[in-house]
Amino acid sequence: MRTTFVSVLTELAESDDRIFLLTPDMGFSVFERFAEKYPGRFLNTGVAEQNTVGIAAGLALSGFKPYVYSIAPFALMRCYEQVRLGAAYMGLNIKIIGAGGGFSYGALGATHHIIEDFAIAKVLPGMIVCAPADPVEARQVFEQSARTESPMYIRIAKNNDPVIHKPEDVVTIGKAFTLQEGDDMEIITTGAITHRVTEWLPELHRQGVSAGLTIFPTVKPLDTEFLDELIKTEKNILIVEEHNIIGGLGESICAYLGKKNARNKIKHLGVPDVYSHYVGSWQFILDKFGLYAMPNINELFSQAIPL
Repeated sequence: MRTTFVSVLTELAESDDRIFLLTPDMGFSVFERFAEKYPGRFLNTGVAEQNTVGIAAGLALSGFKPYVYSIAPFALMRCYEQVRLGAAYMGLNIKIIGAGGGFSYGALGATHHIIEDFAIAKVLPGMIVCAPADPVEARQVFEQSARTESPMYIRIAKNNDPVIHKPEDVVTIGKAFTLQEGDDMEIITTGAITHRVTEWLPELHRQGVSAGLTIFPTVKPLDTEFLDELIKTEKNILIVEEHNIIGGLGESICAYLGKKNARNKIKHLGVPDVYSHYVGSWQFILDKFGLYAMPNINELFSQAIPL
């Protein structure tokens, strides 16, 4: 998805001279093409995330469309006060791109894991929060972001992400996308973990479970129209996300379904309310938290009760 981001932004900058890319000490083997083509619209600020967002705010107030790119914990958390006041409070057109969401940087330890970003980004009034699942989603989210006059936080993985979508699929910010229809249950997911969840579908089919899979490229705002239709089916709902179970997509969905007195049985799989002391590959850490292998669906829902 990182390559997709750079490619799309380079293309957009050709026809929109307001696009400006900032990065705090990132970019080796990443941004050379953009920097060479648009040297006046690229700034490496060094290890100074707070200053970077402050500069982005100044650029936005001057009519530019600044994109701030860094590893997710540093892009959002190290400069959270500046994101809150410089982007969200003033409603500025600043896009924060957090790379390596979840456990993408698993081998670098807890400092580089990020399981809180949905929670702290979506609580900011006016902030749109997206998490593309693959390069096809990422391209469309980035293209639409340039036409969206609002602060945004966009979580991406690293690179070489498997493609889930067909090239002709249309993804829209604020809308869910149903990848597969199913009658018995609906799996809802977001972000890079989606491609792992798609690998559960053949086994579910062999077990006689007709499972649908719907992706939420946008964590905030929620696609409540989709949820309203899902409520009517009374299907079982399984939410899977690479985020703390507190504050993420699942909690937002459960809160909405509760307000609507939904009768669906619902289970939420995410990272428990702990930091990971595991250091290793993405697969290794997901497996430690029960997010890699498919759960026993019958057992899972035998413990569930309707909201």
